[in-house]
Amino acid sequence: MCAMSGLNIQSLPPCGRGKSPSRFTFHTSLKKRAAFTLAEVLITLGIIGVVAAMTMPALISNYKYMVLENQLKAAYSDLNKAAKLFQMHNDMSMSEYAAINNSKNALKEFSKEFTSIIKTSDLIYSSTDEDGNTVGARPWHWKSISGSSAGGTVSACDVSGFFWDTQGRVISFDDAPVLGENGPKVCIDINGEKAPNRYGADFFVFMFTTDGYVIPWGQEHKDNPAATSGNGNHSISKTVCKYTSSFTDQLACANYALINQHPTDSRKDYWHDFVRGR
Repeated sequence: MCAMSGLNIQSLPPCGRGKSPSRFTFHTSLKKRAAFTLAEVLITLGIIGVVAAMTMPALISNYKYMVLENQLKAAYSDLNKAAKLFQMHNDMSMSEYAAINNSKNALKEFSKEFTSIIKTSDLIYSSTDEDGNTVGARPWHWKSISGSSAGGTVSACDVSGFFWDTQGRVISFDDAPVLGENGPKVCIDINGEKAPNRYGADFFVFMFTTDGYVIPWGQEHKDNPAATSGNGNHSISKTVCKYTSSFTDQLACANYALINQHPTDSRKDYWHDFVRGR
């Protein structure tokens, strides 16, 4: 408020004598105060870079194992679907068929239930190459849970040959069971030749059952015989799926991987702890 001309109001300033800040001046000063200097921008980018460098390896690792977990669940589902289709088409379970016709013929018939087979191999244990040298029955080298060499030519599911599907998965069978018992073991590399090629990480072992299903090898079932050196059908125990387990027992990790449970520590999980050696 200001004093108008002709009025004797001493306490008010004369009109037009003062200058109030314009809106233009206010916004200009605000913009200047809100701007970042080049140094501040560079420091911020540096901090972001350091944080990214620290967190990216963990994020990449988490994603890698999440993919493997999902691939395992999909493979388990597909194996069971194929086993039930085989039973429906042949009026007998894979266990019964393999017991009668051997594992090699069983794998050949089982592969017909997959509509996406891209190639097969007759490679079996003690095969010989074109020079007459004995070769191990594996399409590539698989490692132990810890990532070390599994040793020698020892391999699971080495009597039937192999088949590959369009997803890159590789499937093979082990020794045929006695008629009336579960089997054979069915091994699957869920991502083919891609790393890590480790038992319990991307290589897992299951078993056909007499009632037409596929279960993780070592899981309890009414037709599992006692532990043997052949098919090795035994119940899950604390001796299996450990970094210190024998080669044979390291193959019994599928059950823990499917439920994401650490084999020996209920406070930990499989994919974030056990597979990484924790």
